[in-house]
Amino acid sequence: MNWSAVKNLLIGILVAANLFLVFNIARQDRARGYIDDDEVLGAVELLAERGLEVPPECIPREKFKAPVYESLYSDEYYTKAAEALSASPREVLLSLPNGGFSITSQNGAVTEFDAEFGFTYSKYNNFDVVAYNEITAENFASEAVLWDDVTSSRLITMEKRAEEFLGLCTGDSGVLAAVVTDSYFDSERGFTYLLARQVLGGYTIYSHYAVCVFENDELIYAGGRWYFAPIDEDYQTELVDQVNILFSDLSELNAGSAQGFALSEETPHDTEMPSDAFPGDAVLSAVRNMQAVYAIYWNADKSAIYFIPAWQIDHSDGMTLVYNATNSTIYARK
Repeated sequence: MNWSAVKNLLIGILVAANLFLVFNIARQDRARGYIDDDEVLGAVELLAERGLEVPPECIPREKFKAPVYESLYSDEYYTKAAEALSASPREVLLSLPNGGFSITSQNGAVTEFDAEFGFTYSKYNNFDVVAYNEITAENFASEAVLWDDVTSSRLITMEKRAEEFLGLCTGDSGVLAAVVTDSYFDSERGFTYLLARQVLGGYTIYSHYAVCVFENDELIYAGGRWYFAPIDEDYQTELVDQVNILFSDLSELNAGSAQGFALSEETPHDTEMPSDAFPGDAVLSAVRNMQAVYAIYWNADKSAIYFIPAWQIDHSDGMTLVYNATNSTIYARK
C-alpha cells in the first residue's frame, strides 16, 4: 500500500472539510449580521403597494448593532467647554434670552451656547462678522463650489487642528469624535472653511456639525451643534431593523396625511407624534436615502443624556424623518 498517497488523500479530505466548515460559519455569520435580499425585495414591493417607494439600493443590508451611550451632565458643562475651547479660564458668564450662556475667557475669546447644544466660538469676539456665521451645514456645499480647493498639505494640518479642537472635552476613549467631511478656501475673504460631523462609535449624531474657520493657519471661529463632554457608560439593547423602520415610516406618512399636519415642519424632540397607520392608495413619498445615526435624549432631571441608535430617512421631497431604533417612535421631522 502506498502510504504516502493515502496520507495526501487524508490531508486533502481534511482541508476540504475545513474549508466547508469555514464557508458555512461565514455564511451563518453573514445571515446573522445582514438582511436577506429576498426579504428586502419583498418589503420594497409591499411598501410600494401602500404608497411608499423605496429603491432597494437605499436600504442598508448590514443590521444596525450599536449600544446606547450615556453621558453624565452637570451645571459645569458650559464653563468646562468654554475653558477647553479657549484654553483660558472663565472671566465672565452671562445668561442669554434663549436659555443658554455667553462665556468670556480671560484671553478675550467668547463662547456662546444655547439650550440645544448649539454653540459659537470666536477667538477675537467677532461674532458680527458675516463671513463667519453665515456658513452652515445646509449651505456649505453650495458655497464650496464657488471657491477653491484647499491644498492637500494645508488641509491635513487644518483637519487635525479642527478635530483636536472639537474633541477637547470628549475624553480619550475615541468613541465620540469629530470627522472633517468637506472644505474650501474663500480667496476673496482669505478664510478657509472646514465642515466637521460629530460621530459616536462610527455613526453620525443627527444634526451635529461644526463649521471651523481658519485665517491663514489659525482657527479663529467655530459654530454649529456639538456635544462637549465625555461618554461615561454604554448599554446593549435590541434594535428595530431597517425593514421594520420603513413600515414605521409608512405609518407616520399616512398618519400625517390623514391628520393634515405639515410634514415639513420641525418637530421638537420631546413631542410625541401619532404612530397609528391610516392606509392610503396614493403615493405618499419616495425614499432617497436611509442611514443609521444617533439621536440625543435627556433623562428626566437633565442630569444625563442618552445617545440612542436611530434611523434617518431622507425623502425625495426634501423631508427627513428620524426614528428611535429601540422603539420605532419619531425623534425628529425636518
